[in-house]
Amino acid sequence: MNKFWVAIVITVGCLVHSSLQSSSSSSSSSSSSSSSESNENGRPPWVSTGRPPWVSTGRPPINRNRCDEVPEGSIFPSPNCANFITCQGGNELEVACVPEGTLFDYQREVCDHPEFVTCYSQENRCTGRENGTLIPAESCSNFIICMNELENEEVTCAPAGTLFDYQREVCDFPENVLCWESDMCAGRPDGSLAPSRNCSNFFICEDESIFEELTCQPHGTHFDWEREVCDHPENVKCWESGSNGNSTDRPPTSSVAPTRPPLDVNVPSDICRGVTVGMIVHPSDCTQYVICVLGQPTIQRCPDNFIFIPELSTCGFGDPNTCVASRTWVEVYQRVVSYVH
Repeated sequence: MNKFWVAIVITVGCLVHSSLQSSSSSSSSSSSSSSSESNENGRPPWVSTGRPPWVSTGRPPINRNRCDEVPEGSIFPSPNCANFITCQGGNELEVACVPEGTLFDYQREVCDHPEFVTCYSQENRCTGRENGTLIPAESCSNFIICMNELENEEVTCAPAGTLFDYQREVCDFPENVLCWESDMCAGRPDGSLAPSRNCSNFFICEDESIFEELTCQPHGTHFDWEREVCDHPENVKCWESGSNGNSTDRPPTSSVAPTRPPLDVNVPSDICRGVTVGMIVHPSDCTQYVICVLGQPTIQRCPDNFIFIPELSTCGFGDPNTCVASRTWVEVYQRVVSYVH
């Protein structure tokens, strides 16, 4: 009887063992198949699939009323260039341009003939984003602060020589910065590598856009843009401005010397007396400012929708009628440029 039960136990054990082996083999096969599928796109497993928060594959939803807390009659652009938005009773009212056939120029805030108009682009990266949102500019030394869902004029990092780190959203010394070079992947196939301004880093390209910026490993190695490998610094040819490793070279910078504009008749000729080098307030127009060099004044105008902010010695977003700067813009600017001090 004991032998009979022993035989039963052995038989059941063998069946369980066989079942477990089959299940393990099936799981392994499924895992292998999944792994094979995940590698078909050629992306290394350590490459993140996340994009920076300000990169969008479509137009984000507008989740706020632009007419909140703005003066009656304020104007905003519409996605339809033949229309514009006016604020009435705190609400957005879409109005068609007249006469028929004219388009709305969002920079000048007028309806004009199409050949004279700069239309509001739906690809504007500030669309649907809150005031104060930071996005990188074409040049790594600049950045943009979104206001009223528009990409305003680029702002230069301070102090001089610092660059904008788009991940940390601060201006820092070049060796500590991850730059956003938006054109480095132009014309490159998916999965190709492109150089960063920081020689220790490189980009992975997808859809002719920067997908990811990575740092060379092991630590201390640099990216050779010609060989597309990370190697010891003594063996590496770093990317230099003007050579991005593909057939599309960057346009040359202009070598034409700037000319000094005539002095405003409302500005005293001795306004820069005692000022060696600096920027001072225009005596009658907050959309302009005076640059003093060795006591000689030159008048400069701020970009559209910007006024000169004396305490920052720069132009910033504000109301040209009241000469009051946007508190949000000022706070964001100060946070970005105060990192290195």
